[in-house]
Amino acid sequence: DRKQYASADEYIKRSLEKDPNNPPAYLQLGELRMAQNQLAEAQKAYRQALDQDPTSPEALYGVAKVDVAQKQPDKAAATIRAQLAKYPNNSRFHTMLGVLLEDQKKDLAGAQSEFKRAIDLDKNNSAAWLKLGLVQLEQGAIDTALQTFLDAARNNPGNVDFYWQAGLIYENKKDWEQAKQMYQKVLAAQSDNAFASNQLAYVILEQGGNVDVAFSMAQTAHRKAPDNPNFSDTLGWAFYQKHVYTSAIGLFQEALKKAPDSALYNYHLGMAYAMNGQGALARQQLDRVVRIKPNSTEAEDLKRAVAEIGRASCRERV
Repeated sequence: DRKQYASADEYIKRSLEKDPNNPPAYLQLGELRMAQNQLAEAQKAYRQALDQDPTSPEALYGVAKVDVAQKQPDKAAATIRAQLAKYPNNSRFHTMLGVLLEDQKKDLAGAQSEFKRAIDLDKNNSAAWLKLGLVQLEQGAIDTALQTFLDAARNNPGNVDFYWQAGLIYENKKDWEQAKQMYQKVLAAQSDNAFASNQLAYVILEQGGNVDVAFSMAQTAHRKAPDNPNFSDTLGWAFYQKHVYTSAIGLFQEALKKAPDSALYNYHLGMAYAMNGQGALARQQLDRVVRIKPNSTEAEDLKRAVAEIGRASCRERV
């Protein structure tokens, strides 16, 4: 590492000798000093970059980053505000201040205000749109966040993040058709997006759509990331819908190794046990689901499935 640092140092030094008025070189020097944990020297380099290019978000971010590293978030905020006083229409500066207020000060209202201002100045500021929607979600304003993501997608149709976030909200609302449309838009732009394939497969299954199509998509996603518990669960749910309960059980167990406290994965395993006639194991899963997520629809569904096993057993004895 020392050799690499020395080589980088020499390269930057030569660049600055050729052109002392070179903001990118000072930015590189700042990054190098940060990597070497020389915070004072990093701050100095970032400051020189900002002095030479006062509208540079990268230079301002560097200065603020050092302040935060030195556990001085208030100083970082003051630095950004000072630059905003000179350049109030710099959208990325407002985004930067919003991120700082959210992450370091937990000032969600202040952060939201900065993200909105950034968007007003630049409708193509994707970072501000995304952060605004996520802050609104954090505040529990689900419908407001959904509208933010939809507005963001309209203004930035090439950015799939907004379709993805809207799809997740629709899915949580069990608005399967709208969720399906959002995930399809992600896949239209990124056909190899395993996360969108997985979510779309799950939505199709929940919607009562074509199980074979969903199964194929779930398999594709699981092949790409076999250690992802969500992908294992979705493929398991596809096997469940195809009545291949033994395979479903194995995949749900796989998912639960990674996420043992997931009410959904425990519910799915319980349902597979119930449909496979394994009443005792289904009851164990019911107890887990009730403990994790009492009074949920998942718990009620599993109760009915367990009760049906009991009734079937009684009928056989009679």
